[in-house]
Amino acid sequence: MAYQWLPPSKKHKPRWPGRLVESITLENGLVLEIWDYSRRLAGDRWLVGMLAQIMVEAPAEAFSRRELYEIFLEEEEGKVYYRYRKERTFVDERQKEELFSHLKDRFLEAALSYLSHPSFRERLIAAEVALYERKKRWEEEIRRRDQELDRLEEEWKDRPI
Repeated sequence: MAYQWLPPSKKHKPRWPGRLVESITLENGLVLEIWDYSRRLAGDRWLVGMLAQIMVEAPAEAFSRRELYEIFLEEEEGKVYYRYRKERTFVDERQKEELFSHLKDRFLEAALSYLSHPSFRERLIAAEVALYERKKRWEEEIRRRDQELDRLEEEWKDRPI
């Protein structure tokens, strides 16, 4: 999977710096952050990158089991994210600011009413928690199958074929 830039956090240090361009408090009380993670690629050519994100704390009640919530707290710091990114590569240095502004404005024009919806928080939590729980079930199934294979290999290692 290709590298995807994320803002700095306790557990993540990005490969190159970005800057928080704007924080918008939405009608539903959530905060939309707009990040610019543009960087020089070569000479006067740039990667222009915009990340829009909303962070929401997921409550324990959203999880099917308390153990999953405890794992989630440890791994994800109790947070789920809405993230949207847009990138353009090999942009002339003279056009990078204008292009970033265009990307940001188009995103806000298209998504602001969706992100401001009163039920956005609950839908985001439900979707992300369901995805997280599916991922954990899959990981547990893989771990269980690996253990079974190890057991069978041990059981059959000295038997003639």
